[in-house]
Order: sequence, then structure tokens, then C-alpha cells
Amino acid sequence: MKRKRRIKKSHLVLVLVSLICSLAMGIYLVNQVIRIDGFKSETNNVKAMFHSEFQNDAYNEKSLMMTDCSNKDVYILKNENEKQIPASLAKLYVIEYATQLANLDSIVLADNDVLSLIKPGSSTAGIEAKEYYLQNLFAAMLVPSGNDAAYVVADYCGGILFPEMKPGQERIDLFMERLNEHLKDCGYRNTVIHDPSGFDSESQTTAMDLNNVVNVLIKFQWFRNIISQSEYTAELPDGTVKVWQNTNAYLDITSEYYNENVIGVKTGSLNGNYNLIVLYQIYGKEFLIISLGSQSDSSRYDDVSYILNKIDNDSAIRNIKSVIATN
Repeated sequence: MKRKRRIKKSHLVLVLVSLICSLAMGIYLVNQVIRIDGFKSETNNVKAMFHSEFQNDAYNEKSLMMTDCSNKDVYILKNENEKQIPASLAKLYVIEYATQLANLDSIVLADNDVLSLIKPGSSTAGIEAKEYYLQNLFAAMLVPSGNDAAYVVADYCGGILFPEMKPGQERIDLFMERLNEHLKDCGYRNTVIHDPSGFDSESQTTAMDLNNVVNVLIKFQWFRNIISQSEYTAELPDGTVKVWQNTNAYLDITSEYYNENVIGVKTGSLNGNYNLIVLYQIYGKEFLIISLGSQSDSSRYDDVSYILNKIDNDSAIRNIKSVIATN
């Protein structure tokens, strides 16, 4: 007769230990960052976070970063340190540096020679050769994404740094040199800005650096007030007012992309690269989403909306930090 094989107790113990270790590892992974460096090819690896299938090609931008502003937990990363063209998002770095050089109520004279430097094809805020509060110009940079306002701010701050210099290109260039030194000193190691408006193809930044600079700026209530409005009314030193429309479709109640939970931040586009930064408020939390390099104006909203819908429709993100998915 064949003898029945008996399973030793030691083997059962090994199997049990193995199962416990596997369970522990699963719990550990649930509390890590979503890593989606190949988002299209790895989407199935992160479906556990949302308890549903990711759709193929649902997110197409080149870089992505999503964080919880309250505790800096990182939820999603995709090529966060890969250099991209910032376009108008470069204005955020200019504003952050300018806040360290002058007060919001500083009166700035927009010089005709400076306004004449604006490149053809630029988005503008209708800045005229007259006086503005510095905060007015910040709003003109953030809401309609005025390149004219960015040049005026760069020139004004260049005059603070180099008071002997006259308004114009040289003063702007000197300001930009100091700005890039400031960025290095602040740890923005992968960011170089050559034009204060971002209207150039040589400037570079990353989702990580943009995440960091926005986290600095949202500490200011005046910044939050500006970026959250679909229509912003600025009162100028001469008592007149200027009204600007926000380029962010999420804030436009008439837009198909309107979303009441979006409370800023900014758009940027250049040479077929469409960028979008969104501050999203839900579940008593604020999520900051940096999305860079989409293929069109509409697709950048589709890309970010895909992320927002996942936040809205799945309870997992309320209860767990995230899931890690690696190549």
C-alpha cells in the first residue's frame, strides 16, 4: 500500500508565516505613494486605490503630482522631476520672489518702454502706462495671465535691486538673473526661468518645483483671494477699476468644466504644451494637482478631470493614503 504523505507542523508554520508577511506587505503598500511613471502601461497596478478600472490613456499629460496640502502627503507621482516648459506658470516664481522685494501696496509705474517689449502673440491684461498697486499686477498675472503685467513687475523689481538702472530690457534681464539665483537658493534645482512671462521655449521647471512654489504662495490669503475668482476686480491707485476674466475654465460657471470644488490655481500653455495647476477642496481637505504637458486646451481639463472624478467617486481616497505601483 502507498503511504499517505503527512504534512509536518513545521511546514504549516512556514506557510502561515508567509501568508502573514504577504498581508503585512499589502498593508504597507496601501500606505505608500502612487507611483505612475508609466501611467498608461501601469494603470491596472493602481486600480486598488480607487476600486475600479483605470481607462487606457485616460491621463495623457507628461508630468503629474498630487498632494494633500494639509499634511503634504503625496498621492500621485508621474515624472515629477522631469523638466517641462512652464509657459505662464513661470509667473508663479516671479510673484514668489517679488513678494520678498516689495509690499503689495507698493505703487508701480508701468513704463511705455517696458510695455513695448511684450512679444507678439502674448496674452495680455491691458496694462497701460500708468500707476498700479503691486497686488493689481499680481492679479493681472494670475487671472488673465497677462504677460504685460509680468514684464512690468520684473522691471519694477529690477529697479529695486538695481536702482541706478533705467526701465527697460536690461533691468528686466538683471532681475531674471537674481530670480534664478533665488530659485537655486530656495531649492528649485530643476527650474530656470528666462522670461518673466514664461513666453519662451528655453525656460524649464518640474511638477515637483511647481508643487513647492504653490505651497509657498497659498499661505498668503491675498493669493487665495485672487486665484479663486472667475472675475477679478482690481482698484487702481487713481481710483479706477480694472476687471479681468480668469483663464481657468474650472472657475467659469458657464463652462462645461466648471467645478465648484476647484478654488484655483492657474493655466499655462506654449508650443503645444498645455499645463494646469488645480487646488481642489473636498472631504475637508485641499489637494494640489500639478499637471504638465497635455496636448490641447480641452485635454488638459479632461486629464485633470479624470483625477478629480476619481477623488469624488471613490471612498478609498478618504480612508487610505494611497497605493504604490512600480514599473
